Amino acid sequence: MAAVVDNTEVIETLRDRDGRDERGRLMEAALYVMRQNGFQGASVQDILDRAGLSTRAFYRQFRSKDDLLLAMFRTASIPDVAQVERSVVEKPVPLDAVRAWIDEMVAMAFDAKRVRRLVIFNAVARQAQGYEDEEDSLRTRLIVPLREALRRGLDDGSFPAAEPVTDANTIYDLVWSVAHPLRRARSSDHAGAVRQVLRFCLPALGVAPDVVVGSA
Repeated sequence: MAAVVDNTEVIETLRDRDGRDERGRLMEAALYVMRQNGFQGASVQDILDRAGLSTRAFYRQFRSKDDLLLAMFRTASIPDVAQVERSVVEKPVPLDAVRAWIDEMVAMAFDAKRVRRLVIFNAVARQAQGYEDEEDSLRTRLIVPLREALRRGLDDGSFPAAEPVTDANTIYDLVWSVAHPLRRARSSDHAGAVRQVLRFCLPALGVAPDVVVGSA
């Protein structure tokens, strides 16, 4: 476990989001203890000893160790979700908003530091009861901005063939199939991955061929 979680930026993520309050201290301590003892060997008491807090403090913040691990996963994902949301909100034109969403998601997949942070917390949270629901929640939070952009495009005629809910999920899966670090071709780059996704998804949304060519 030490090789997986011994990363300064991971600790900084917890500090940035929760400062030095009880919740942040407990998450930071949990990461340290798991680095030393592994998930199964990391007891609540070990975490409390590291954080210098009481049992009462722990249960003020978390229902269980699993709840703590899921909170760490959620905290680690907040900066990326916020960045995706900002990128889309800044683009009032639906086509630009969809391009921005795709670009930001691909950028995330090609950013080694961001991927490492998510992988680390994913590995931690995956062992907790309730992980599947938390993973679904992250997927939904990432997809919502795209879904809303597609809905706006359907309303204004930019995407006449769009089915916002279905298409948002399909585009999400397409992005990760093209850009995922473990799946993409070694020769693939950020710009090429964006072009590939646009080339498939824009015609499906009903975008005119000349616009597709200009976008991709």
